[in-house]
Amino acid sequence: MPLNRWAFWKGFERPEFLIAAHYFSDGWPLDSLQVMRRSAVRRELALLRKDGFNTIIVVVPWRSFQSSQTPISYDAFYEAQLRLVLYESQRAGLAVLLRVAYTHQVMLEPGLNGFRWAQALLTDPATEHAWLDYFSRIAGIAQDYACCIGGFISWEELWHAFRVWQEQVGDANAAAARASGYLNYLEELGIEHQNCIPPKKSPEHAHYLAFANARMTAMFELARSHWPQLGVEYRVDKDPVPTADGVDWRDNNAFLDWEPHRFSYWAPFMGAENVGEQLDARQAEVLLRHMLESTSQDGAFPGQVVEQFNFIDNTQKYLDSHAHIAEDQIDDFLQLAGPLLKQYSGGYGLWASRDYRMNLLYNTAFLAGGRGWAKANNARFRVSGGLRLRSQGRVTQRIEPRVTWVQRNHSTKELMLEIEFLAWRGLGPAELRVRLNENAWVSCQILGKGRLGARVPADLKDIFDNGIHCEIDNQGRSLTITRVFLYYETYAAGVRDVDAQPDRYLDTIRSFNEAFEEPSSVSLHSRLNAYLLKLRNRIYNIFGH
Repeated sequence: MPLNRWAFWKGFERPEFLIAAHYFSDGWPLDSLQVMRRSAVRRELALLRKDGFNTIIVVVPWRSFQSSQTPISYDAFYEAQLRLVLYESQRAGLAVLLRVAYTHQVMLEPGLNGFRWAQALLTDPATEHAWLDYFSRIAGIAQDYACCIGGFISWEELWHAFRVWQEQVGDANAAAARASGYLNYLEELGIEHQNCIPPKKSPEHAHYLAFANARMTAMFELARSHWPQLGVEYRVDKDPVPTADGVDWRDNNAFLDWEPHRFSYWAPFMGAENVGEQLDARQAEVLLRHMLESTSQDGAFPGQVVEQFNFIDNTQKYLDSHAHIAEDQIDDFLQLAGPLLKQYSGGYGLWASRDYRMNLLYNTAFLAGGRGWAKANNARFRVSGGLRLRSQGRVTQRIEPRVTWVQRNHSTKELMLEIEFLAWRGLGPAELRVRLNENAWVSCQILGKGRLGARVPADLKDIFDNGIHCEIDNQGRSLTITRVFLYYETYAAGVRDVDAQPDRYLDTIRSFNEAFEEPSSVSLHSRLNAYLLKLRNRIYNIFGH
């Protein structure tokens, strides 16, 4: 049955205060919709409810969801996956926000990276038309599920396109100045220019910042005209402009007229010295208070949702420089942060309520007929997901360069492979091996029950330049592979680990969430919603199609 065939109870209301978590299942932002399986989704959403969340935030990619821009077409698999998570969220009594127009995905043939794709959007009318049609498509799906309370687009999807243009030199810079519309912008305002985009360390950088803000605002307004429930995550950071007296820190558009559909972010480095210092609870509270007071104009606009409340900032490349809250100060800080968020915002969200592996491969749960994988010999993709691999069976995947989610200058010389499997009884040991880019085969070792793993030598520069050719070969007993991870980095937030097991901050977050709850209304709503859903399912089982 289609997941939206039966209308849901329309009394689902937006929670008064959003207690949100980004939901990636056991994937990560770049592949989450690719790996969501019904049984896992249902179990994982139940855990989020148990941990005190009332809302999830789901990333909906643009380029994969919309499979072609000319002509415009959509990927039925991605649409079905989005409907799956909306259906199960409704069933679990969780509100849903969609982060839309996300430009970075694990793809077999990336073509342009996310930044270049955004530049194409800003310069090509046909791409803009397709982008706007995508918002209409999302709006049409969202309206079928009362739990979907809206969505937002982030400044990040477009901002870095302007940054990349500004980094061009010579003729390339001059061409970018004209193609981006920057020169037209200056000419319309009567501002003298030198036919180029100015460098960041020049006073003229102020004009370019104003142009970028104006251009993004116009694009976001166009998108909202196709989906009225669209909000925006605005750029909280200020940007420096050199002046004769020093530096002028310029604000970006805060979209105050979009209340309450504004979204923001916070991490301990914002406003800190950032020399690798550890902050105590009071120091971090001062930084958070400053951000909330300034972005809400001292409480006059309190509706924003701090949808990335990153009290743990575990971005690997900034670990040695960004300020962070001392581990023994986290509990005290959250006790101080709760009242501030309640006073100055309409909710908060964790970027990661579960640690995740930054997986390089595509469709690593083998869904939709094993799309993206080629099989040989004794291999068969299961209808419900997973791969049945008999002895001498093999599967391969080819991802074309440039693989833009690989950091070519990363110091690692190996990748981690982890495989989850179900074994057939009595047929001997599991003996899988793997190789990358036709290098030597590496045998997998037992990591635990139903888990195999290997350290695979790898040159990230080679992978960045030439792509990935991954082969998994079975030399032993038949088994069913349910999940594959190939990664070199893990994002750890300390709430639940990569297997969704409790981590050191889980009890802290549960207590934090509990302080925001409205016990009577939330409890009544959840019970009534669950009852009506059970009644609907019973009626369907009796009368069928």
